[in-house]
Amino acid sequence: MAAYPLSVGEQVAAMKATWPQLLARNIDRRAQSVRWIGDVRPQHSRYTLEIRYRVGMAPQVRILTPVLVRLPDNVEGQLPHVYPPRDDPTLCLFDPENNEWNASMRIAETTVPWALDWLACYELWLMTGKWTGGGRHAGQPRIPSIEDRIQ
Repeated sequence: MAAYPLSVGEQVAAMKATWPQLLARNIDRRAQSVRWIGDVRPQHSRYTLEIRYRVGMAPQVRILTPVLVRLPDNVEGQLPHVYPPRDDPTLCLFDPENNEWNASMRIAETTVPWALDWLACYELWLMTGKWTGGGRHAGQPRIPSIEDRIQ
């Protein structure tokens, strides 16, 4: 049985049931797009997330507040695992080349937990200067995560 893309309505319902603090805004059923905004607190700090989604495209996650801190001399970059532009980055949450996300997946069950994990790794990176979340930068081999190294 082939997986089918979930509609905006299905994504909105799943998000409301799982993450009620992330409020759907700008729902456009004709364009099959939606934007969620809300606060999360993965570890120490509170963040306001914005998730933008259009059926058939990968969700885009931004941190609206607080402004993400950059470490200018960090070997992994000033702010690792984000996509440009520099002044408004989106989080790199999965590897599109490895088909880690598709439109049949619920954003509430994938993207939001991945964003919380990214934020936890970000907070640790601010303290240690080391990115522990795994992944890879475009054109580079995948960096193993802590979980990969334990196995």
